[in-house]
Amino acid sequence: MAQRRSTRRSLGIFADLVKAVDWYDLSLQGLLESRGLQTVNRTQSVMLIHIAEGITKPSDIAYAMGATRQNIHAMARPLIDVRIIEVVPDPEDGRAKHYAFCEVSLELRDSALAILKYLDRKLGERIGREELKALKHALSRDWGEVLPQSR
Repeated sequence: MAQRRSTRRSLGIFADLVKAVDWYDLSLQGLLESRGLQTVNRTQSVMLIHIAEGITKPSDIAYAMGATRQNIHAMARPLIDVRIIEVVPDPEDGRAKHYAFCEVSLELRDSALAILKYLDRKLGERIGREELKALKHALSRDWGEVLPQSR
């Protein structure tokens, strides 16, 4: 067990960020399921968070997630099939398309957003409100452009 801990620590902040995303997503999916609501996989969950934040163009979602538009379309297909999201025309560019939550999935979206707020509160209770505030501040800062790949 001690060796496992030291290996984890040698990975730095990234390992802790992955652990945090695991905690949030597994908690979110478990609470959705306990309420009888649709659950999604981790990648779809991240995609839906982007859409909820207003990043709705497939190319913008792809950029934010470090994926291709084709990957985003493939991830979206099951969400479209179960009527969580739909493809809608861009009001500013008739040729472009966006993703939007379907009318029938608004309860799911609203429940997921409420659960995320609940998880924030629970995390604040567990690690302390000041630590949560500092974490939020650090994570919401502009980290700059993604670093280029080495050549």
